[in-house]
Amino acid sequence: MINTVLFDMDGVLIDSEHFWQQAEKEVFTSVGAIWDEKIAQQTTGQTTRAVTELWYKMFPWEGKSIEEVEQAVIDRVDSLIREKGQIKAGVLDTLNYLSDNNFKIGLATNSPDSLIHTVLDRLEIKEYFQTIVSALHVKEGKPAPDVYLTAAKNLGSNPENCLVVEDSFTGATAGKRAGMTVVSVPDPKEFNDPKFDIADIKIKSLDLFQEKIVPFFSN
Repeated sequence: MINTVLFDMDGVLIDSEHFWQQAEKEVFTSVGAIWDEKIAQQTTGQTTRAVTELWYKMFPWEGKSIEEVEQAVIDRVDSLIREKGQIKAGVLDTLNYLSDNNFKIGLATNSPDSLIHTVLDRLEIKEYFQTIVSALHVKEGKPAPDVYLTAAKNLGSNPENCLVVEDSFTGATAGKRAGMTVVSVPDPKEFNDPKFDIADIKIKSLDLFQEKIVPFFSN
């Protein structure tokens, strides 16, 4: 039986994936990379370090370290979230439903601590989460299962009792590797992509959570 729900952050709680692409495009091209939209889409959900290392491998730059460029991306995303970040449809209703029905709620993300706090403060939803796990505090980020397994452990939950809510293939892979039930909420452009068949169920919006997902709680 599902008693714990673990959320990804970017693209699930906040409509921020376009902020990441904007920041990456601005920062990587500023150090000499040639922007490629397909590559950007393929790296959705990966850690900022992994994405930065990939672009460096393709377009080795000089004058700035990988760490400096990575931080520049994070700082730019932070400023965009503070200025324009919006909560995604259905998030508040879903969190209120889970809280009112005594589910354990966690957040597990590849984003760094600074951005997690920026997002939760901007959306005013920090109080809903009983544990918050960043990939910076585990051995490996998604698609490895570490953030989800750590979040479950922090909440005293077994993987088979956990439901993961993800928007990316990378995150869905992490949830499945953790042995958890995975709900995918892909970007509309990717909704019919067969790669999301890895998820146990797929929905177009968290507005549909109670109608489509709640039946899984008794399984």
